[in-house]
Parts: sequence; C-alpha cells; structure tokens
Amino acid sequence: MNSEEGSVTENSSSHLERGERDHGTHMYFEKHHEGSIQVPIPCAVLVVVIITSLSIALVALLVGQYNCPGLYTNLASSDHPVASCEDEWLAYRRKCYFFSTTTNSWASAQNSCSQEGATLAVIDSRKDMIFLKRHAGEQEHWIGLKNEANQTWKWANGQDFNHWFNITGSERCASLNNTDITTVDCEASLHWVCSKPFR
Repeated sequence: MNSEEGSVTENSSSHLERGERDHGTHMYFEKHHEGSIQVPIPCAVLVVVIITSLSIALVALLVGQYNCPGLYTNLASSDHPVASCEDEWLAYRRKCYFFSTTTNSWASAQNSCSQEGATLAVIDSRKDMIFLKRHAGEQEHWIGLKNEANQTWKWANGQDFNHWFNITGSERCASLNNTDITTVDCEASLHWVCSKPFR
C-alpha cells in the first residue's frame, strides 16, 4: 500500500470515526423532539406552578373588578379623581346618600338637600330601594316623590314617576321605611334621605 492510499484510508477511517461520533451525538438529540427545550423536571414544575398562580390571580382580579367595580378605580391618574362622598354620606351604585338625624317637613328637607347640591332621594332601581329601606330602618324618611296639586307624581329632580313601585296612602308627599313607601302630610316632621351623583 502506498502512502497516498494509506492517507486516504486513514482520512476515511478518521471521517468514519468522526461520523460515528457525530452520529452518536446526533442520536442523543434524536431521542428528544426537534425544537423542544430540555429543562430539568424541578424547573419545569416551578414554571408550571408560577404560570398557574399568575393565571389564578389574574382571573380573581378580573372577577373582582366585574363584581366590585367601585373598589378598582384608577388611583394613578390625577386627571380622573376617584368618585367619593362627603363624610356622613353613604356611597351606593354611583350615588351618595345622606340619612338625616333630625326631622323636618318635606319642603324644608328638600331645601336642606339643595344646600348640599342634592335632592330628596330619587329611587331608580330595586337595588336602590332595598339599600334605602335597609338604612332607613323603622323610621319614616322623606324621599323626593311628591304629587303637586293632585297632578302626576314627580321626583324632586323633575322626572315623572313611572309607577314601578306601589305607594300606599292618599297624601301628597312620599316617605319610606324598612317595609314600604307611603304618603304622608307634607307638613309632617320626618327624617329624610338626600341623594346626588358621585362628584
């Protein structure tokens, strides 16, 4: 065998050995899927736990924001101040309510509310009604519903009453307690409820 043949044979065998070695290494990677990342099991479990925790936290925040939108206001922007009510006023469904501790006639109660930028309470929904009855308790409270000279019932803000709830009695001014809404002589001295939108 001459030296050229020896070098070819030597080169072939070295290529063969390198190819086998390469093939052996290639075989090691073939056991795994192409494009997959090889991560030790504890790290993979940790990543799954973190992603699951973040997903649960995100869902909880979204559900909380849906169910309690008043708790999730944007505090970062000074251009959009947080809606609030003054001291002694209660916030409920985008309104502020004030329950008086003194008594007065319907007209004087309405005047007192006007001085605060409000009217006697306007009740827009069943939820508002339940809220007001719960806070009124057994005491009668003036609300902003009045029948002017036996005409139509109107709210103190000027809107017509659409009779979505029953009023008992034959007087011209309406009051509410924890059980119902009744009419009372407008000069009677009762507690009252004011309402106004969030500021």
